[in-house]
Parts: sequence; C-alpha cells; structure tokens
Amino acid sequence: RFGRGLVGLAFRPHVAARGDAAETEVGGEGLDEAPIGLGTVAQAVIEMNLDDGGDRKFIVVQLPETVGDGTNAAKAGFSTIAEIGRERIRRVIDRARRSSCERLDFEGSGMADLGFRAFRLDRSNFRAWQGDAASTDAEQLALQIEMHVDHRRSESGPGDIVHEILLKAGFPLTAKVETIVVAGSEAFSVEDGAMLICLDEEITSDLVDALAASAPRQIVCLDEGFKGNDQLKANAVQAFKALSAAGETEIVFRTV
Repeated sequence: RFGRGLVGLAFRPHVAARGDAAETEVGGEGLDEAPIGLGTVAQAVIEMNLDDGGDRKFIVVQLPETVGDGTNAAKAGFSTIAEIGRERIRRVIDRARRSSCERLDFEGSGMADLGFRAFRLDRSNFRAWQGDAASTDAEQLALQIEMHVDHRRSESGPGDIVHEILLKAGFPLTAKVETIVVAGSEAFSVEDGAMLICLDEEITSDLVDALAASAPRQIVCLDEGFKGNDQLKANAVQAFKALSAAGETEIVFRTV
C-alpha cells in the first residue's frame, strides 16, 4: 500500500506526518480541509514521488459539499469543498514543477508525471430518445427526430464525449488518451491505439481507410460525420470486416 503503486485514502496516516500538508493558502488565509483530507492525500503522493522518484497514483473522491457563507473559502471564490481540493492539487503541482526544475537530475529519471484528471458524475453527453412521448404524438416524434440528427448535448466538449465513450467501451478513466492526426483529421487514441475515437463531423473515404490502416481493436465515429451517406458507412463497415478477416483479431466499429 505504501510502495510505488496505487495510493488511496488509506494513505492518510503518512499524510498526517507531513506538517506542511495541513492547509491550503489562498490570499494569505488558510482554508480548512474536508474531513476526508482530499488535497492532503494528493499532495503527499506528489511530494513522495518527487522525493524518491516513485510513480505512485492517487484516487480521491469528494462530494460537492458546499462551503459556508462568510468562510475564508467562500471569500476566496470557492463554492464547494471539491473546488478547494482541485485548486490545492493544482498549486501543489505548480510548486512541484518549480522545485523539480531547480534540482539536478543525477539519475536521469527526467521530469515526474505531474498531472491529474478531475471528473464529476453527470448525465450522458448524448440526448436519450424519448420514446413514450414520440409514440403517441406526431409533433413530438418530429421533434425527437430533429433533435437526434445530432444528439450530442451542446454543452459537451470533445473530452467529455471521449471519456464517456471509453467508459462504455470498458476502459477505466485512468486509460491513456492521446490526440493524434489521421488523414488530416483529429482523432483520440486510447491505450496506444487499442481504440480510436474520431469526432470529425465530416468523414471521408480517405479517413476511413486511414483509420482501418491503424488496425485498432475498436473504432468509434460520430454518426453525424457520415452526413447521411449510407454508402460510405456501408463501405466503412466492409473495410473493417475485411481487415478483421485478414488479421487475427476482430475490429469493432461503432457510431454514436
């Protein structure tokens, strides 16, 4: 538990021993931590990795509990304890980067991985088909069809959609995701090409061929990208089937 692997909330006994990990300074005033010690755990892991070159990971969970009116946190512009935790981690990372730059790297280990991802539980980035209303009302049916020409929610960004897709495909939130260029279009490579996600709104035959040539195990594209071209979509399906037949593993192709 205290080696170089995953470190969770059980790590707190060690955290308590680090005297400088008790509070976050904002505007010269300390902000009280949540009882769960959200930022403390992350800070301890980051600092220990810098101390001994470890590669520990941390997972911390915090409900969006609101801060009290008139508290230092509220005065500093925070509305929830989760926001305080995220800001604390950012500041710890900034400080760690500055500290790393000042150190001599005698072992050639390079810069530590000083990053984190923050997620919150929310509704899907895709609008669900409301079948009950549409089945009895022609006007509602027409509205549902129009909404599902592009059923992505307008407030959802590419990162939101990518992480929802990778979760539904069985990958963890900690999966490696890289942005790559395929046939001039942006795509997201999950776990070194195990899955490719293309959110391009205009899919061409050249793009389909390039995606197939990458030989991932899964390919996900926006249905909207085919612009109603059923022939192009059918060609894509056949191209991936042919590639699967020629190889040892099946390529799963889906549209969302």
